[in-house]
Amino acid sequence: MRPAELSIALRRRTPWEACDLGLAMLRQWWRPVYASHLIVGAAVVALALAVASMTGRVWLAFVLIWWLKPVYDRVLLHVLSRAVFGDLQEPRTVLAHANQWLGTGLFMALSFGRFDLARSFNLPVRQLEDLRGGAGRRRRELLGRRSRSHAVWLTVLCLHLEFVVLLSLDSLLDLFVPAKANEGLSLRQLFLPGGVGEALWTLRDAAVYAAAVLLFEPLYVAAGFGLYLNRRIQLEGWDIEMSLRAIVEKRSAKKDLQAVAVVCCALLFFSFPQQPNAQQAKDPKIEMAEVLKDPQFGRWEETTTWKRRSADRPRERGDNPFWLRAFGYSLGEALQVLAWIAAIAAILWLAWRLIRALPREPAAPREAYRPPPSLFGMELAPDSLPEDVAAAAQALALEGRMREALSLLYRGMLSELVHKRAVELLASHTENEVLVLARSALGAGRGNYFENLIATWAACAYARRLPSAAQVEHLAAGYRSALA
Repeated sequence: MRPAELSIALRRRTPWEACDLGLAMLRQWWRPVYASHLIVGAAVVALALAVASMTGRVWLAFVLIWWLKPVYDRVLLHVLSRAVFGDLQEPRTVLAHANQWLGTGLFMALSFGRFDLARSFNLPVRQLEDLRGGAGRRRRELLGRRSRSHAVWLTVLCLHLEFVVLLSLDSLLDLFVPAKANEGLSLRQLFLPGGVGEALWTLRDAAVYAAAVLLFEPLYVAAGFGLYLNRRIQLEGWDIEMSLRAIVEKRSAKKDLQAVAVVCCALLFFSFPQQPNAQQAKDPKIEMAEVLKDPQFGRWEETTTWKRRSADRPRERGDNPFWLRAFGYSLGEALQVLAWIAAIAAILWLAWRLIRALPREPAAPREAYRPPPSLFGMELAPDSLPEDVAAAAQALALEGRMREALSLLYRGMLSELVHKRAVELLASHTENEVLVLARSALGAGRGNYFENLIATWAACAYARRLPSAAQVEHLAAGYRSALA
């Protein structure tokens, strides 16, 4: 892996953030990932269902779909690992290079390593780093010192989600399938050759389980791959390497290179070490051991142990039998729990009664809206405007007074909204808020005219860009139709 070609943000993350990073990568490249995954997965599922149908044992389909999960995982990791480095492969390319992901310890993954609870986290060690045997084991131990527990919990979480989706899809299908047709799907002869009783599983259940697996397996592999990448960043300092590369690129100018060369030559000239005497020579290993004795060079180690919550107490054996002591202990614990529940319920009931008994003041009635005499420094009283605002604005535009003409149109529109359309405008409103209220009062078509008027007025008032006479005359001509 070459950190310089990574297409993700390089920084140290917490383990759960790393899992979110994997899910974000899956959201970004879900089309090619799911395309290749579904092609291979559909072939495996079809094979499993065909084997179950020919042998007459539905449980074989469940076992094969579950047991062959490492096959799906390798396809998914192959696509994701290439996409992270900018090579987004299509299904045709993935299938053409099937030997690259099928020949990466698939037999071991289906035999000895099938019950690995951190499968998605350990898979890149074998598939991407091509480490096997003792080297692979040591590598997995090194990577898993701070992340294996999170990978195990990721497996447990995905198993539960997979089971929930299985039950949900199966229940949903039961709602759409008639009762008689549902009975026909029951393959009782697969479990009971005599035909007595009902079969526990059907081929439809196997297909639903396959759908749940194909849906959640990319999430599981992507989250584990994100956890793996984060651990590599922590151990190998990819983020530091990329920061140093950025610094070097910034200093790649010719003058900077010359300055660096001069400084390096000066340092080499003035700090060139003299030939040490035989008496002054020291063993580097001894020197390193002396330096490492300093307490500053501590050692960090994370361990997990099981510890009892309460200290061990000597057990006293009485004349009572064991079952009686156990019953008394269980009864006492149950009564203690019930007492706590009763106490909490009583406290909540008393608090509710006290809150209801508190005097409440009636809410003050809202004052009626009074149209403001001025808004944004403009007089809005109807008597302060000419009878024909549009004609007056056109006359001002002909005189070359564009700002006054726009101001008159804007004042007339605000006065119309406040005094005739009952729009409650306040001095705290901005132009955008006024536009939203105007659209609700005037409608979409007329609101477009008001939007154009506000934009032209804002450009004139704030940016000092005077409109042309044609623009002002066009706005004045549309004034009457906007307020009709």
